[in-house]
Amino acid sequence: MLFHTMKLWLKYAFGIAMGAILYLALPPSMIHGTPLISFLAEIAQKIGAYALILTLIAGIPISTFRLSERRLFFKPLLRTLLFFLAGLLVASLLGVTVALIFKPAPLPLVSESGTIQSLDPLDLIRSTFPSNIFSTFAGASTWFLPLALFALAFGLALAHDPVMSRPILPVLDVISRAAYLINTFISEILGILLIPVSLYLLLNLRSAGFSAEYRGIIAVSVGATFAFILGIFPLAYRLLGGRRNPYTMLYGMLGPLLASGASSSLLFSSGTTLRHISENLGVKRDSDALMFPAALVAGRMGSAFIAAASFIAVFLSYSRNSPSIGQFAGIAILVPVAVIVGASGLKSNVILMVALTATLFGQGFQNGASLLMPVALPLSICAVMLDTAWIMFSISLLGELRGERSSKKARNFI
Repeated sequence: MLFHTMKLWLKYAFGIAMGAILYLALPPSMIHGTPLISFLAEIAQKIGAYALILTLIAGIPISTFRLSERRLFFKPLLRTLLFFLAGLLVASLLGVTVALIFKPAPLPLVSESGTIQSLDPLDLIRSTFPSNIFSTFAGASTWFLPLALFALAFGLALAHDPVMSRPILPVLDVISRAAYLINTFISEILGILLIPVSLYLLLNLRSAGFSAEYRGIIAVSVGATFAFILGIFPLAYRLLGGRRNPYTMLYGMLGPLLASGASSSLLFSSGTTLRHISENLGVKRDSDALMFPAALVAGRMGSAFIAAASFIAVFLSYSRNSPSIGQFAGIAILVPVAVIVGASGLKSNVILMVALTATLFGQGFQNGASLLMPVALPLSICAVMLDTAWIMFSISLLGELRGERSSKKARNFI
């Protein structure tokens, strides 16, 4: 009964603590754990993301229809996308600048660091508009953009003839509500799922064995994570027009932040993030249903910062000289492109985004991201936590500026 009435963030903290206790109980010789632990963590990750795609896709057509009916669709959507793109560019510039100031130690130039299969942007663009629209459903978990665009087009088609389309809206609304209820149930049991997930993550961190050369980029990433979440994001929220107490909001974000940090997966934690945005931060459903998918693709400010700083670490490992002004500008522009392409596949991580940046940048850096493989996990943890915090702050800000956010007291948070 006590567990049932606990705040969600306490349930998640309890799950992570249980995972940490099990980690400490395992003998050091079991550095990689067991196949059972790996299996349980994999199943838990899949359950955590089970209803996310359906919840997102079911909400997009209804939100599109209702906002179009109120003539609040095109301009707000354009402003939202421009806001997210500007955030990516700012984060990229900050990542490059911070890395050049602190200059992490050169990474070991060894082929054993690992290999990464980079994305081909042209192939991804081709797959965005398949000849068979039903194929978009099959690959939604790895390439989300085609299905999201279909849902958006479907909503606009419904809005084109609202009289004829109105009978189908209750059906879509039932599907959307049912998907949200499934997502709500999963967010309630996420604390239990976090036990094997956090245990497996701690085992992977222990087995990584970071050498001294990697401590610089880890220190930059961890320091930036605390600085952004505790200072820069709250300050940006207030300066951009937010009127609520950002630290009360931050308290309302604890659950998703714990879930994202303990899993290093935005796909796993986004279900509970979606629920917290609505029930803690008070963003209305119509606005949230459209902004959240856009934020998952274009609002990944944390990934942009970590990818930019990591690429500079790779650059300085190959070159004794800092990048020229032209190279600086090129990196700052290519990183947001790589982040958007990578984020369109919801399972992609920050190392893949660095790999795509290196491919686009060329000049002998195509395989540079492989140098970061030993620290892929801590970099991903930092990127996912920053992404989660910025998505919640930015959607709250945009909803507030559009008058689509209600006030929630901290004592009423889930």
